[in-house]
Amino acid sequence: MIDKIITAYPHCKTNLCHEEFGVSFYLNDHNNAKCIATTDRINATCYIENSDLKIIDFVAIDDCLISSDNIKKCDALLTKKKVVWFIELKEVRWSNNAALNRKKRNTNRKKAVEQLASTINDFKQKGIDFSGYFVAGLISFPPFAISNPVTAPTTSSQARVLEFANLCGYSELHEGNYIVM
Repeated sequence: MIDKIITAYPHCKTNLCHEEFGVSFYLNDHNNAKCIATTDRINATCYIENSDLKIIDFVAIDDCLISSDNIKKCDALLTKKKVVWFIELKEVRWSNNAALNRKKRNTNRKKAVEQLASTINDFKQKGIDFSGYFVAGLISFPPFAISNPVTAPTTSSQARVLEFANLCGYSELHEGNYIVM
């Protein structure tokens, strides 16, 4: 997959958007700048566990691979073998007001769905074929937590998945801070 991405976005190498990781790592979009992958947990929003220590390709998308303001874009992409994750990190400042936090989370979820789908569609328009790949989107909110509780899908989450599928053709949309690849 990484070869397809580099072919479709030749500036990927010159902008240093791509890194390879043979270990587990964290994602950080501190101050909403270019997303970085690092082995340092400080300011991390998401943890990527490399289950077999084979190479995981990380690509910074926003402010790196895609810099146009005309396209809504997510923060990063991860790929390994036949798996592709598009990731949107939402760096939200929470308050002590639960109702306000719910509103912030819902607003940011809607934006994230649009960003993820728009990025996938940009890849498709550039000629990247995802046939044979598992393609998924992840919305990640702080604070970072290594465990993800499993909950029954709510009506609102089902609506987000449907919106995501209608926008880009894929139905694997998740929310959390932890991916095993």
